[in-house]
Amino acid sequence: MLESAGLSAAEESIYLALLRHGAATVDQLVRRTRRTATQVSRAVTGLRRKGMVHRTPPPHGLVVPVPPDEAIDQLIQRRHSELDRVREAAHTLAAQTRDRTAGRRTGELIEIVQGQASVQRAFDRVQRVARTEVRQLVAPPYAAAKQVNSVQMERASQVTYRVVYTIDSLDDPAILAATTEHVRTGELARLAPTVPTKLAVADHTLALLPLVWTDAAQDAAVLVHPCALLDALVALFEGVWAAATPLTLSGADASTAQGEISDEDRKLLSLLVAGMTDEAAGARLGMSRRTVVRRMQHLMKTAGAQSRLQLGWRAHERGWLSKT
Repeated sequence: MLESAGLSAAEESIYLALLRHGAATVDQLVRRTRRTATQVSRAVTGLRRKGMVHRTPPPHGLVVPVPPDEAIDQLIQRRHSELDRVREAAHTLAAQTRDRTAGRRTGELIEIVQGQASVQRAFDRVQRVARTEVRQLVAPPYAAAKQVNSVQMERASQVTYRVVYTIDSLDDPAILAATTEHVRTGELARLAPTVPTKLAVADHTLALLPLVWTDAAQDAAVLVHPCALLDALVALFEGVWAAATPLTLSGADASTAQGEISDEDRKLLSLLVAGMTDEAAGARLGMSRRTVVRRMQHLMKTAGAQSRLQLGWRAHERGWLSKT
């Protein structure tokens, strides 16, 4: 009952015996609790340190219990003081650790990861370390992107995912299906004509940067801890993200702009603004080039745009592409 207050089993047994039967000598407590004299003496010493009992002077030398409400209140106050000191020490250590970052050895800042299974475990680690956000660049080869990310699905309610895909990646039906599932669970996705490298970053805490990969798997990567390289990788992601186009997928974004344009037009705009040609976008959506041109003319008229470039700006202003 009192173990959570920091009492051992022996201390709790002796303290309860004193409360139930009154003050007693060590010998009497040995008989009451059926413990050895050594066990009782150690427990009484521990209880005195915790303020749970006090001793009367010789010759009687009685062990007297302190009323539980007073004893527990004092114990809690001491615990709070101890925890405050621990907190202060932790802040001091954290500050010292940050100050020493520049002098840390390379081995402490960068971990080499080799083998497909190890790289996958490292990717899972990055996702689980994140407390606020996971930032990810998806570049070829796309083997891992063909499956739904189970860790992402598990953490979707706790962590925001921002991901940039290449336009070509969504030509693969498996990647498109996985991406759609991710977006439906809250992923903020964007499209770019090219992405410089694969990358995953957890907050400003840890990044995974693949070094060597084959068409089937990533064979080597580095885990980067807080340092100048991690700052550079974060800046790299943010630059790619800023230049990319918000991705809208069928059924993924329920916030259509009050019916101004259809979901199909929204998808068409998303693909064209990302850099696809009329032919490629039409093929993706099952439209002829003529239909694509006609729809674009309709959208330009609706937005009051004189050119496709102006249409892109108007689409962003009206929220036609994305709310993110």
